[in-house]
Order: sequence, then C-alpha cells, then structure tokens
Amino acid sequence: MPKNYQFPVVLLLMFLVASALHAAPLKVLSLDFTRELTENGKTEHIAGILHYDVKAARVVVEVSKPIRQIMIVKENILEIYYPVEKQAFRFISEGRVPLPFVESIIQSTQAEYGLTAIGYTLDKHDIVDKVLYTYWKPPEKAKDKLGGIVLGMHADRLISAEVKNPEGYIIAKSRYQDHSSIGTNHIPMTVTTRTYGEKSEVLQYEQIIYRNPQVNVDLPSPMLSFTIPESVKVKEVKW
Repeated sequence: MPKNYQFPVVLLLMFLVASALHAAPLKVLSLDFTRELTENGKTEHIAGILHYDVKAARVVVEVSKPIRQIMIVKENILEIYYPVEKQAFRFISEGRVPLPFVESIIQSTQAEYGLTAIGYTLDKHDIVDKVLYTYWKPPEKAKDKLGGIVLGMHADRLISAEVKNPEGYIIAKSRYQDHSSIGTNHIPMTVTTRTYGEKSEVLQYEQIIYRNPQVNVDLPSPMLSFTIPESVKVKEVKW
C-alpha cells in the first residue's frame, strides 16, 4: 500500500462541499493546480489537474506529482486509484468528503458558500474598511462539535474565512486571492490556509494555486466519467 494514500483533510470540512449549487451557467470546470503543504517541519508538493462536473456534483482529481493518483469525490465517498500499482481504496464517510484542493472551488459555486445547506444560520454582520463580515452559527444539534464561522467578502468575492471550535477558539484561517470570474462565480486562484492547535500554534500551512481554467468546453475531459477498472480489487474503509 502506498504510504501516503490518505490525504490530510483541513478543518474547514464542516462548511464546505454542500449539495445545493448556486444557479449559474458553470457546467464543467478543469484547472491545473499545485499544492504546498507544510506540517511537522516537513513540506510536500503536489501537482495535478482538477475536474469538476457541477450537475453531477462529482470531482475527479488527477495527481501527477509526487506519485500518480486518481481521486474521485462524490457525496460521502472518496475513491483513490493508483494506476501504476493497480491498487484502489474506497473511503466511506458519515458526512461529505472534502479534499483541500477541492473545497474552495466547489464552495465558490454555492449559494451562501454552502453554509445554509448544512444548517448554519446568519447571526450578524459588520462592515470594516469596505469588507463585509458575516458571522454564522452552527446548527443547534451540532453546536457541541462545530463552532462559528466568519466570512469576509469584498466586491462579491470571498476573501477570508475563520473557523472556530465550540469553545470559540480559532482553529483555521483561510485567505482567498486572485479571483477569476467564471460565469457568475468568482473563483479564487490562490488559497492559503493555516490550522491552529490548542495554544494557537500553527499546525499546518497550505497554499493552493490554480491555473489554466477550462470552462464548459465542448469536449469535457474523459476523466470526468472515470471509474476504477473492474479488474482492480478495491479495499473499502469506513471513517
């Protein structure tokens, strides 16, 4: 089994990748991406192509570096296939399965960034230096597990997000920059995220850069319909 088949999932998972999509002409989207992740003093670099089918709510990620992988994300299932090793894994989660380099893309195509779809409610808002800050409360039934979220908006673009734990401490901060206007959506091409520990120390730093967006092409990538070959045995894991 490849030693790094499990990709770390950032703590923003509680409000990203909801099912209700914003009504927009975006149908399919492909982007090149690079991801730099620093954790425990070590930095890894990942590169590949992300494919997103809006109607099917299905994401396929081709990872070319450091090793070849194909990841399929739909609802609560994440499949990872290694074409060289002919190995495959299927992770079945109780909730939806976000990936770090997928979240900001899907989030940007959703009404209210997917928060209301998973039970968050708007508590208050404030404007500081032309930035609109909205404060969101978690659903009552999950307030012992989820904390509040603060989104920063400028010129109809999401520029920042803060995620807190139930005790009110910040556990993750993200910055969204270099937005590209795609249909009626403003998709950030650069996303940086820091996650924090109990003493506010940075546990993880991540930067994702997207390039070369291909939107609603006449011949979408065949990777959008990729499935693991039937000849490959798939190991299932529930988490």
